[in-house]
Amino acid sequence: MEPLREAASQEAVFRFEGRFDRPAAIRLRRLVMAEETPRTVLDFSHVENLDDAALPFLTVILTLLRRKGRDVALFGLRSHQVRVLQHFGIEVAGDGSVKVLGP
Repeated sequence: MEPLREAASQEAVFRFEGRFDRPAAIRLRRLVMAEETPRTVLDFSHVENLDDAALPFLTVILTLLRRKGRDVALFGLRSHQVRVLQHFGIEVAGDGSVKVLGP
């Protein structure tokens, strides 16, 4: 789950495959917080199973990134997952951009 970057790119792209669960979310947090790029893209297009139990961890990651002033985009989430994130105060726009609602 290493970030994909082109030379001199201003974004880190994380593409996931297979299963995204709690341990994967914990690894992701460590990796994205170590990045210094102004934009982070999380691509779940190839995830076969995204555990609902991982979504609270994903919410924390998104909130921390936005607090650091980093732009975040999410791709490949199903409508159910987007709705669950909304319940946690995360809004995902049609272009994938993320907005944290509330404190």
